[in-house]
Amino acid sequence: MVQCDDPPVVVARRRGRPVNSDSAETRNRILRASRQVINERGYQAATFQAIAVAADLSRPTLHYYFATREEIYLTLVAEARDAVATFVDRARRRATLVEQFTALLEAFQDTDLLDRSQVAFLVSAGLESVRIPELRALGGLALQDVLTTLVTEARDRGELAEDVDVGPVAEMLGAMLWGVSFYAGFVGDAADLTPITAQLHALLAHGLPTHAATPTPLRDTEGDTPSVVGGRQ
Repeated sequence: MVQCDDPPVVVARRRGRPVNSDSAETRNRILRASRQVINERGYQAATFQAIAVAADLSRPTLHYYFATREEIYLTLVAEARDAVATFVDRARRRATLVEQFTALLEAFQDTDLLDRSQVAFLVSAGLESVRIPELRALGGLALQDVLTTLVTEARDRGELAEDVDVGPVAEMLGAMLWGVSFYAGFVGDAADLTPITAQLHALLAHGLPTHAATPTPLRDTEGDTPSVVGGRQ
């Protein structure tokens, strides 16, 4: 398990909330600050002190709501999984793979409008789980598994040829989805995503493979290229 980065603090937890605080709002404030710190600096730098500064709260107040940094992170991952589940449910209401993928993009855009840090954390959590083995054990967001299922179902419906290799198509869609998520969370804003989503929809509507792709062999030009020895052909 991930170890807490701070020395143990002896506090009387949950025997009464801090004075002049609203419990739910303070807890959400801590989570928002935690997402901000993780998105900007990474999990390892998200110490209780850094989170307390970002939340403008004291460390004892943080320890009242969360015992360890890992507990905060688990809560954020659980929220992210709930968001992804909502995205997937929205996608499954569409009839075709292209429409389903577009629905996923639109869900990311709508979430970005409400809280950009949520979309950024989806990307950060994926990166942190790759970099830190302890976090990998907590489980990912399973978006790639969802895309694999959607592509398989599209093939079974006849939208794709029977011999289309599902894996590379799902990986391609995953790369596009995470690229858009990174753009939404860290580069552009929600308004920028509208034309991007429209362009991706048009691209996929006309560009998904309808038959198994046959790799085009690279032309061997060695025999056609004059060798140069000693500066002369």
